Amino acid sequence: MRDDMDHGPDGSLVSYVERGLVAPCRALVLGCGTGRDALRLASHGFVVDAVDPSATAVASAAERARETGVAVRFHHGDVFALGTDALAGPYELVHDSGCFGRLPPWRRIAYRALRDRVLAPGGHLALTCPAADATAPLLGESGGRVVQDDSGEACREDGRAFEEAGGGATAQEVEACTAATLRLIFLDLTEVELRRVPAAPPGSAHFGSPSLWAALFRRDV
Repeated sequence: MRDDMDHGPDGSLVSYVERGLVAPCRALVLGCGTGRDALRLASHGFVVDAVDPSATAVASAAERARETGVAVRFHHGDVFALGTDALAGPYELVHDSGCFGRLPPWRRIAYRALRDRVLAPGGHLALTCPAADATAPLLGESGGRVVQDDSGEACREDGRAFEEAGGGATAQEVEACTAATLRLIFLDLTEVELRRVPAAPPGSAHFGSPSLWAALFRRDV
């Protein structure tokens, strides 16, 4: 099963920065894994906090930050339990490619409450999450779930392992989203962009898979 060490930063996040859709600011990375996205943002002038429920991943991320000389505040724990002493928001950018996508539907209310607490007015939520049907048209409504890999372990559709710590769910509990579902969940935010992630070409330094949605929303002032 592919691990976060095997691919580069989220190509959609890279695109947002390169196109000027998000500018250097205070940023929070949810489900940071081994830190690829957090380090990418920090290297482009963002002031970054990053959270993951895996102690191993956070240790690896911190080591990578030391090796590259990039400053990121990494936090190990359940993002829903960490208080303002750790996550000293609000943040102008919340980037999530490892939290929302592994929550069961019944935890989405808690996710919205977290987002309301940490995302600044005028700030952006950049979300990458599993698509309900990777073969369906853009607005397809086919049902789908995050699956198990060949060894039977729970995994996201981008291949990253689930962590049971911090309120994570099993593969059977998590439902992937349609575009309509995402628009409903984030109805109170302004949609900047919502698209299927293009596949990363061979040898690309960035990660991308058509089995994922990339969404950028703005919280209006």
